[in-house]
Amino acid sequence: MMKYKLNSHFKKNKIFVIAEAGSNWKVGSKEKDYKRAFKLIDIASNAGADAVKFQTFSSTGVYVQNAGYSKYLQKSGVRKTINEIFRENSMPSEMLYSLASYCKEKHIEFMSTPFSLKDAKLVDKFVRVHKIASYEMNHIPLLEFLARTKKPIVVSTGASTEYEIDFTVNYLQKMKVKEIALLQCTACYPAPMRSMNLSVIRYFQKKYGVYVGLSDHSIESFVSPLVAIGLGANIIEKHFTISRKLNGPDHKFALEPNELKNLVRVIRQAEEALGTGKKIIQNEELELRRFAKRAIQAKKNINIGDKLVLGENFDILRPGNRKRGAEPIILDKINGRRVKHRIKSGDGIHIRHIKRS
Repeated sequence: MMKYKLNSHFKKNKIFVIAEAGSNWKVGSKEKDYKRAFKLIDIASNAGADAVKFQTFSSTGVYVQNAGYSKYLQKSGVRKTINEIFRENSMPSEMLYSLASYCKEKHIEFMSTPFSLKDAKLVDKFVRVHKIASYEMNHIPLLEFLARTKKPIVVSTGASTEYEIDFTVNYLQKMKVKEIALLQCTACYPAPMRSMNLSVIRYFQKKYGVYVGLSDHSIESFVSPLVAIGLGANIIEKHFTISRKLNGPDHKFALEPNELKNLVRVIRQAEEALGTGKKIIQNEELELRRFAKRAIQAKKNINIGDKLVLGENFDILRPGNRKRGAEPIILDKINGRRVKHRIKSGDGIHIRHIKRS
């Protein structure tokens, strides 16, 4: 399987944070729906997220008619059929323009996950990056359309086999998609920690050579995102809401505004902490390196012509504020040699102090 050259939208050593609004904008009336959606955009922007993501679907383009009740949702207290839920939470197409425009005003990227080919055609006008939901990664007409847009594609992998992921990545590869990201995702709301399987993030990156990340459905604010970043995640997606007390399918496991803000703050700190991946001496280490890193130092006053003897008149010591000596790696070039300069007790000893044989 060909590995991809990672391009421009998701930058190396930069964590792309997607604040997932999902269906949490839904209230019931047009005026209130817009007001809450704008409020969610405000929250995501103020938190410092890179993008805020909604979902675009119609009541007829996802499930078959009379699809019935989800046992999972019933356990969560939802007593409506899946068709009713999708009908009530569908986003009017005219809303996309308003949300995208408001995101531009608030300097945050607008995203929306399409659940059908028709939805994708509507969304494509307003987004720079496409997102494929876990249950849509085998939707070939949708994959084909999104691939032809030549835009980056982020794929959630919840409830998917490795064979299915292979198929999707290969398909997008054949369609010449230049930027692909795979998000580890557990399709359970909320997802218990034992189900997160975060180690697969590193495996995805190694196997496919694509951007990798996490779509986190756990209740914990920091644990999974930080572990994912440590494993190489470039993207973190997390649901958020105005309040978990609100009614709707996506509120109960979502972060509240202060939690989202704190998560982004911690992610940015983790981003800084990751560094370049190259082991170097940091500027912040220089003073203590000179002060405390052992060097070759005189133990007593050494006069011209004296023979240097380890443990007798010099040793490998921390110099503090005294003149720092040579690195101990050249010990064999100094021990047993005679000096041509006087060296004060405590000062460092260098090759320039040594007489030539």
